[in-house]
Amino acid sequence: MSTAIEAAVVAVIVATVVVAVAWPFLSPERGAPEQALSPRDRNRLELMERRDAAYAGLRDLEQDHRTGKVGDEDYQSERRRLRAEAAGALRGLDTLDSEPDTSSPEE
Repeated sequence: MSTAIEAAVVAVIVATVVVAVAWPFLSPERGAPEQALSPRDRNRLELMERRDAAYAGLRDLEQDHRTGKVGDEDYQSERRRLRAEAAGALRGLDTLDSEPDTSSPEE
């Protein structure tokens, strides 16, 4: 094979790899993935985010209380608030799971 043909083959391979790697960033279908979710899935995602934020807050609060950054009274009141937030999110998820999914036809 001549050098020009080898260079052309390498150029085609490199161009193919560049397009394959860049495609997710350049794709016209790119956008917020939440747009593709059903309202039920969006609600589930929101509840899961609320639950996770409350858990993270509880973890951080516990650490701050152990290190003395948060006093006992503030710790107790904030702990109650965060636990209520987590419980509300969990109840919402339970309710969502117990309702029939009407977004897709049953098989």
